[in-house]
Formats: sequence, C-alpha cells, structure tokens
Amino acid sequence: MAVTAEPDPPDYRQDLVAHPEALAIMRRIVSAHVDLWGFRELSDSVTLCAHELLANVDRHTGSPHCTITLRRRPDGVRVTVTDTNTDSPAPRDPDWDSESGRGLALISGVAEHFGTVVRQESKDVWAEILTSRPAALA
Repeated sequence: MAVTAEPDPPDYRQDLVAHPEALAIMRRIVSAHVDLWGFRELSDSVTLCAHELLANVDRHTGSPHCTITLRRRPDGVRVTVTDTNTDSPAPRDPDWDSESGRGLALISGVAEHFGTVVRQESKDVWAEILTSRPAALA
C-alpha cells in the first residue's frame, strides 16, 4: 500500500461585492485559510491587510466588484485584491482624527512588501505577509 501526501490546499479566490457588510464574512474566510495553511501567527496581519484592501475598493474605485486571491507561499501569505479601476492607490498623510485615510499606512506597517500592478482595465493591489520560518513540509 502506497502512502501519499495530500497536496497543499490551493490558492483561495473569491469574486465579491466589497460592501461593508461583506467584510466581516471575508475576514473569517481569510483567517480560516491562513490557519489551514499553518500560518496562525500571521492571521491577524493577513486579515487586516485583506480588510483594508477590500474596504478601499468600496470607498475609492467607483465599483464595489472585485476579486480577492490568497496565495500560500513557503514563507507566508500573499493577499491580492483585483478591481476594475486603473488608478493606483495613493498613500495619504491622514488626519488622525478622521475615520479614513490610514489603510495603506496600516498595510505598510504589517506587510513585508506591498504594491500595485495596473493593467489596461483593472489593477491588482497586493500585500505579502511573511514569517521568519518556512511552513513545515508535509
């Protein structure tokens, strides 16, 4: 009898409408995938980045339709949100009394890397949250 290892869980990809009421559900889904992939210590950071990227779609792009992709890496998780707007997000120097304007600052504080890839009719905004250890191999 041959013993085979289960393959790593695939990337997670979800098309959604990024209205505020959908964000709580997405935070739970993101956290569950990060835990499943063995990166529980990254769960809060990945979830924060996903939340902020999704919230920016609803607030700044003109259309709440987007796709979130979570990609497991050997050393962490990459979260990408794709939307139909081609304007790159612009970091702001937020007024700390205001209710918005700190999303990119929060992401830069917890992500090892983040950036934007602009295409002809869409853009990807991504963040990589890494750990100091590679995930255990199956």
